[in-house]
Amino acid sequence: MDIGTKYKIESEPLNVILSKKGKTKEGEEKWTGIGYYSSVKSALHGLVEIEVKATELKDLKTIVAKIDELHKLIEGLEV
Repeated sequence: MDIGTKYKIESEPLNVILSKKGKTKEGEEKWTGIGYYSSVKSALHGLVEIEVKATELKDLKTIVAKIDELHKLIEGLEV
C-alpha cells in the first residue's frame, strides 16, 4: 500500500514493513525498510513519529503542521 509518494507499507507473515523511497548510487529508485511493526496501525503511528522527529522538533507550529499533513495523507488512503 503506497502512502503518498515516498512511503509504502508491505506485509509478510510476521511483520508489517514501513519503507521509504530512495535512490541508488546509479540513480535508480529503491525502497528501504525503515521500520518493522506488528500491525498496519502501528506502522502508521511509526510513520508519524519518524516524520515528526525529522522536523528536529524546531517549534510547536512546525510539529503541528507536520502532524496535520500526515493525518490528511493517512485519511486520503484508499480503503
